[in-house]
Amino acid sequence: MKGIVARSLGLSVVLAASAVTLVAGEALKAKTGIPLNTDWSSRHMIFSHPQTPEQAARLNGNIRYLQQMQRHTVRQELVERRERWRIRWLRRHRAVKLHRDWSWDMGPGATVGEGRFPAKYSFSSTTANCAASGNPDFVVFPTNKGSGTSIGALQNIYTGCGGQVPASYWAYNTGATVNTSPVISFDGTQVAFTQTNGTTASLVLLRWTSGGTFAAPQSPTSELNGSYLGCTAPCMTTFSLGANDTNSSVYYDYGTDVAFVGDDAGFVHQYTGVFKSTPTEVGSPWPVKVGSNKLTSAVFDPSNATVYVGDSGGILYSITSSGSVTASSQLDFGTGLTEGPVIDAGIGVVYAFSSKDFGGANAGVYQLPTGFTGGATGTEAVVGAATAASTPLYNGGFNHDYIMSANSTGKMFVCGNPGGVPTLYGIPIVGGVMGTPVAGAALSTTSENKCSPVTDTFNPSVTGAGLPEEWVFVSVHAAGTPSACVGVACVMNFRTTPWEPSTTYANGQLILDSNMNIEVVDSSGSGLSGTTEPVWPVTVYSPPTSDGAIHWRNQGPLVSNPANGGWTANTLFPGSFEIIDSHNNIEIAEPTGGTSGGTTPAWAIGEGQTTPDGGVTWINLGANPVAGLGANGGTSGIVIDNTANLPGASQVYYSNLQDTGCPTSGGTGGCAVQASQQALQ
Repeated sequence: MKGIVARSLGLSVVLAASAVTLVAGEALKAKTGIPLNTDWSSRHMIFSHPQTPEQAARLNGNIRYLQQMQRHTVRQELVERRERWRIRWLRRHRAVKLHRDWSWDMGPGATVGEGRFPAKYSFSSTTANCAASGNPDFVVFPTNKGSGTSIGALQNIYTGCGGQVPASYWAYNTGATVNTSPVISFDGTQVAFTQTNGTTASLVLLRWTSGGTFAAPQSPTSELNGSYLGCTAPCMTTFSLGANDTNSSVYYDYGTDVAFVGDDAGFVHQYTGVFKSTPTEVGSPWPVKVGSNKLTSAVFDPSNATVYVGDSGGILYSITSSGSVTASSQLDFGTGLTEGPVIDAGIGVVYAFSSKDFGGANAGVYQLPTGFTGGATGTEAVVGAATAASTPLYNGGFNHDYIMSANSTGKMFVCGNPGGVPTLYGIPIVGGVMGTPVAGAALSTTSENKCSPVTDTFNPSVTGAGLPEEWVFVSVHAAGTPSACVGVACVMNFRTTPWEPSTTYANGQLILDSNMNIEVVDSSGSGLSGTTEPVWPVTVYSPPTSDGAIHWRNQGPLVSNPANGGWTANTLFPGSFEIIDSHNNIEIAEPTGGTSGGTTPAWAIGEGQTTPDGGVTWINLGANPVAGLGANGGTSGIVIDNTANLPGASQVYYSNLQDTGCPTSGGTGGCAVQASQQALQ
């Protein structure tokens, strides 16, 4: 082995790590499930489809790759149940709305934080574990508070569990503020994070045990670094960073038991033996100084033993195992690079997200090779106007097609336009090369309104018309556009299930086309799609699009048209005006328009069917593909659980950014929230 691994780890540790990855690989092959750690880093190290047999063999021993494949693979038992799912979906898809499954009070002022993420741990990727199992799945929430509970976890988190849902699992006062995102060990028994105390920060390793609540936390025993291995839980050990850390979360590599973290003084630190041996900070040439600005989270690519990190000055850096630093050109002239970069180890590229580019007019997503040279600028995809103040551009999410295609072809979704109204963009990627971004839904009605990072979810356990569904989740800090949260901060989801060739579609199935418009299968034609994607119309009111045996009708941009609202009596509706009817379907006025009647019409249920209404005729364009839920102050980053089939096990998790009422536990404070994916339609 070469680089960081060879110099930093003894042979026995390397062999132990290899054994873990091989065991995980065998578990995946046997379909018995492997643990799933879903945290901030899951979206920063991705693997598009291996390009060579050698690369495939190498990735098959990588735990992150195996976990990614579990999230994106449709299991055979799901295929066998598709027809039952299809019938259920057709019965319920019209009237379902976003709702919270639970909302738990973490205490006054508690929040995971803007651009930060909770961490979800599942003991099995195929089985949801409740408290009764003895090894319950759990979600970890830092609180970003300087006193009281620093970090805690909830168990019994699924609505299909008995008893209290959720229930307290553990909570600790670690003596400082946890204001970055935590990571969990592969076996789930330990957590790593950074915390600040005044102007200095520390890396914390915590071995937890059940006990304590957000209202009444435990105090873990502090251990010297050399005594941490095997200490009796609850216990913790710390490493001083020698500087503050307000933006860099811990990145952990499962295969090598190595972790990296940056600080506000421009240093990147490396640690070995983090969870499985004696934790040690690596000396010379580490910590490596890349500059003098505040750093983002660092991301480690084991395929080339290189660390990638950005800074508040807008520069992207790579660091080799010998400590050699390469700096890109300045990519961000606004807020600086805010989140850590995204590495696609499958094709060897790195993505950085800039709030203001070199010209100063645009926000952009930059793509560079992982082996970029000094002063590199990479390729930019423009995603709206540059920030005029302090609105960052957070990272986007890649869709299922990109991850699973044979040549890195798919789409990235980004909440762009930080200098104007936040807007959802789709960036087409063909053969690993970014194309021209397409603007979709406006997410808010106000400018310079911050978004959360975008999370894309492909869910093999939740199916619409027999096919796995795909959504993106994002929140805005104010004035969301979905009808459920007009004028307030809002978390929302958007249907992004792509079109597929030679696929059986049922009446009412929704997909997102290449123009960022929603297409619905019209009642005049359903069945098998064609072998090539049709040319989609750009106008909302247009004849149905023929596609093999299917007729698609264009709903228009991926937005729920809340400014239009619902139906009203005796109102002049212009042609092509859209509303949402009482069945949560979108209705469009025929081109001639007209004045509605005095009483609510009996809406036609079938897609493509018409409803006469006084002087206007409405055409049913199918289910509303967008849902929203008020979220006081906006939300943290959003993590997902999308593989187990117990009721309530396909969920999203986040915290509000400001205090509000938390109905499940009572009280008013910072709420930890679980919301159901199955209700997001």
